Amino acid sequence: METEYLQALQKQNVWWAGKIEDDPHLAEWKKHEKRWTPFELEELPLTPFSLNMVVGPRQSGKTTLIKKAVEKLVSAGGVKPKTILYARCDEITDNIQLRKVVETFFAYAGTSETYIFLDEITEVKGWEKTLKGFIDDGDFKKAVVTISGSNALQLQKGGELFPGRRGHGKDVRVLPLSFREFLLVSDPELAGKIPKIEGLEKLPVNKIKEALVFNKQLQKSLYDYFNCGGFPLAVLSYLSDGKVAESAKEAYRSWVVGDILKNEKSDVIAREIIKVVLSKAPTPVSWEGVSQETSIKSPPTVASYIDLLDRLFVVLPMYAVNPSKATKEFAKNKKLHLQDPFLWNLMEEWCLQPIAHKTEVIAEATLAEHVARFLLKKYGGRRLNDYVSYWRNGYEIDVIAHTREGGLRGFEMKLTDRRQSFAQKVGPIKNLVYVSKTFFNEKNPTAIPLAVLLAML
Repeated sequence: METEYLQALQKQNVWWAGKIEDDPHLAEWKKHEKRWTPFELEELPLTPFSLNMVVGPRQSGKTTLIKKAVEKLVSAGGVKPKTILYARCDEITDNIQLRKVVETFFAYAGTSETYIFLDEITEVKGWEKTLKGFIDDGDFKKAVVTISGSNALQLQKGGELFPGRRGHGKDVRVLPLSFREFLLVSDPELAGKIPKIEGLEKLPVNKIKEALVFNKQLQKSLYDYFNCGGFPLAVLSYLSDGKVAESAKEAYRSWVVGDILKNEKSDVIAREIIKVVLSKAPTPVSWEGVSQETSIKSPPTVASYIDLLDRLFVVLPMYAVNPSKATKEFAKNKKLHLQDPFLWNLMEEWCLQPIAHKTEVIAEATLAEHVARFLLKKYGGRRLNDYVSYWRNGYEIDVIAHTREGGLRGFEMKLTDRRQSFAQKVGPIKNLVYVSKTFFNEKNPTAIPLAVLLAML
């Protein structure tokens, strides 16, 4: 047994000594009055054999999810604490060291019935080959293995080596809080009164009417959400002091810059590109159009940076749709949204680029992101934009949901209450909903207040 590895692991796995409450991450989590257990915990399979992949941006709650899963196992009884391993992979230099860490744990645990949590495994080059070796050799036959990463594509690429080898395992996305989840944290009593929408193909009028009673309260909470978004550090500081702490802003700035550099890209060029995104949103743009407003003048370079920012959960690219075929048209201009309200505020400061009509821009982006994550969770998929697009030809439909049950469903943002703004327009998306500020209309055309719709998703 490698003594130095075991000593390092004992520091990270305080529950081996029977003291889960001494874990520094959980101790810090318990200090916060408005703390919450990650909503994805119930989605995480803990039945052997499972190979789970947890993906999401940095500082979104992936480690908290893992540590709460450890606490759940320890508290449930029947699972010996010494059979649960947590390892921070950003401290592991290569896949050879990764193998030694796992083998050291196996020798210590003394049993094949184990729970292994490998945090930020994409930091380890060749990690997928090491895990595949353990699986093929039968070492994980009675194990639950959960791996996490902040680069979605890297984790998914590695996961492609495990077809039919994941047992009960699932992909679990830990994203910033949705508006409904924000309500559950900030005002659980109000959240408990808001019914949920189960599908987008046909919106439940009776449930919408139930939620409309609370529209004024929901509106106030929505504008709080626009200020702080759903990233945990931003939410906690905002709910405590009424503003996002500078330390939270710096933590997320460091995440964006650090991950850009880790992927061998320039943070200076990324900043230029994001600056153009802020100045153009929500108008569709071409890669050539973006490149002409930067120093690089290269559309392929712009495309590669947007792809990275998509994989890092910063930018949500939306493609145009061909309504007659319900297919995406990748060559046409793209809408570029940021994936959380807090990111708009953070990037505005970082890029020194004021956002024109900021509330309307954040509102449309939040609608797009919420529809996207709702459908991704319902249908499964690889990227957040798998089931959303937009349409523009004379006038625009801001968000189009590709539902499997009812075809295309359009959402046209009108952050106003002027009734004349909600007149039915002739267009290719017949299944159209207007999203308003407070105006509601159950007849054709349907109009639903934004705060109500987001709270029900």
